Amino acid sequence: MEELQKFVDILERECQLYGTLLELSKKKVQVIVDNNIAELEKMVEMEEQLIFELKSLEDEREDLVSDFAQRNGISSKEVTVSYLVSQAEGQVKEKLKQLQERLYGIIEEQKQINQLNERLIKNNLDFINFSIGLITGRNQTGGIYSKTGETTVKRGGSLIDKKA
Repeated sequence: MEELQKFVDILERECQLYGTLLELSKKKVQVIVDNNIAELEKMVEMEEQLIFELKSLEDEREDLVSDFAQRNGISSKEVTVSYLVSQAEGQVKEKLKQLQERLYGIIEEQKQINQLNERLIKNNLDFINFSIGLITGRNQTGGIYSKTGETTVKRGGSLIDKKA
């Protein structure tokens, strides 16, 4: 039982860090919308620190899994949270179930936020590329009517000298 409590402790800390990472990602949505690059850079640094801490916890959890598997004569791949729940009893079993559900919920919500942030960043990049195209004259291929009503294709000069 003491062994399973170690899993509970690590999973609780992981849940806490993943929850913090999720909250940061939610705040990042508005930062991206506001195009606040300086704040976005700070948030990315904070995310990197959280990910570093999560990696450390994950290494610790993997060591526990390896030891547990070896002592119980099973493969490390078999030692999932569901398996641990099946092996636990009482409060430890309930806590593992709660942590499993909480982690699943956080991960699912994180996926959705990441997809939203990805779309927002892509939209910003598309707009920037469109704007650059307008400034450089790359997008000037449309027809323009002359005084006689005929269309002529205008290939105007660019604000940026491409030869330099």
